[in-house]
Amino acid sequence: MKPPTEPPPSPLLTFCIVAACSICFCTKGVFAKLAYAEGADSITVLALRMGMALPVFLAVGWWSHRGNPPATSTRDWLMLGLLGFLGYYLSSYVNFYGLQFISVGLERMVLYTYPCLVLIGSAVFYGQRIRPAVWIAAAIAYAGIVCAFAGEAMQGRGTRSDLLLGTGLVFLSALTYAWFILVSGEMLRRIGPAAFTSRVVGISCVMILLHYCAVRPVPHLFVLSGKVYACGAALALLGTVVPSYLLSTGLKRAGAQRFAVIGTVGPVTTIVLAWLVLGEALQVWQMAGFLLSLGGGLAVSLLKDKAASPRP
Repeated sequence: MKPPTEPPPSPLLTFCIVAACSICFCTKGVFAKLAYAEGADSITVLALRMGMALPVFLAVGWWSHRGNPPATSTRDWLMLGLLGFLGYYLSSYVNFYGLQFISVGLERMVLYTYPCLVLIGSAVFYGQRIRPAVWIAAAIAYAGIVCAFAGEAMQGRGTRSDLLLGTGLVFLSALTYAWFILVSGEMLRRIGPAAFTSRVVGISCVMILLHYCAVRPVPHLFVLSGKVYACGAALALLGTVVPSYLLSTGLKRAGAQRFAVIGTVGPVTTIVLAWLVLGEALQVWQMAGFLLSLGGGLAVSLLKDKAASPRP
């Protein structure tokens, strides 16, 4: 008798999980900007975010070890440490630092290049062939970044050097996020979403807190305004804990390609939130850049999904 097979994941539930993950992650930039307006800097906001989130990851990590804990070798722990460093510590740090120089809308457009970066990584590291149409779609997505950058420069939001610095830092965040998406799959499937997320993000939380202790006096973290603490709590819950577990569950259910496709709800959500909460307005150049970036990124994800079938 054949053992019972696990039923395929519900497409509707998978969509809801990945879309909710994307929407929650989109709140990060808005809450960070609100904290910056109160005088907090990027490393302070990050320390609040990770410090408030760490107890949750420790608790879920302890719970995931009850009963039948997943086996983890020394090599696994080294990989988890690398994933925590690049995928959450470095990516979060350069993203939050870059947000000090550019708008939330431009930040999300730049981050949305990650499907293109996942595509390139699939070709370079996994030998997947890429059709010319996919490269054209990727070029359209990057043209959107150029348009959005030009629109922000014409509005006079900061100096050109600040815009270049902020855009470059956020693009580095997109690079590390794409790498995280590419290499997480095998370990995620093996040890499970709860254990994987608790360990990876827990490691990055400790790294951020050590970073803060090295560059800022620790007592300063306890004399901030109530609004900054409120933003830190929102970042910890809505921008870290909830989307981190949704991300690992969504990746396991959908895979990297479909995860990127469904995540297209993210840029739209960011534009709406930035407009409602921060008063950021989109001009013609930014709207053109947004449409190009969104359309190109979606096309890349869809075309990649067809082209990235495993080789026989």
